[in-house]
Amino acid sequence: VRGQPGRRPGGPPSSPRARPAAPGPRTAAPGLRGTRPGPGAVEVRPSRTPFVFLIVGLLGGGLLCLLLINTILDTGAYRITTLQQQNITLAQQTQALQAQIAHEESPSVLAARATQLGMTEPGLLHFLDLKKRRIENEPRRMAGIPPIPGYTP
Repeated sequence: VRGQPGRRPGGPPSSPRARPAAPGPRTAAPGLRGTRPGPGAVEVRPSRTPFVFLIVGLLGGGLLCLLLINTILDTGAYRITTLQQQNITLAQQTQALQAQIAHEESPSVLAARATQLGMTEPGLLHFLDLKKRRIENEPRRMAGIPPIPGYTP
């Protein structure tokens, strides 16, 4: 009947004071899925332990992965720092060598080194005049060319 509370169509009448039977073992037949337990059987919830172990395992694995990644990155950072220090040392050595080369190429050092090797500065310049067949101390002036200081034709 439709309007009566406490009744389900096609089912036994239910009263608001009806209580389920005492808890007991599940009475469903093995191998029958989707069947409802009979009256008086209590539905048993599956255990949450495997789910908890799965979550704890995932969190533990994630933390271990983070630890491993952090360790690898720290090792790389130490190596980068070491290479940068070596780069600075090599740059300083390069500057020192360039300064030494610049010092060795200076005219005063070259003159001192030449003197150590037995080289001497030439005295007066002598010019050979093939037309006159003689050696002169001063170059001959050519007609039409004005004398320019430091220029010898």
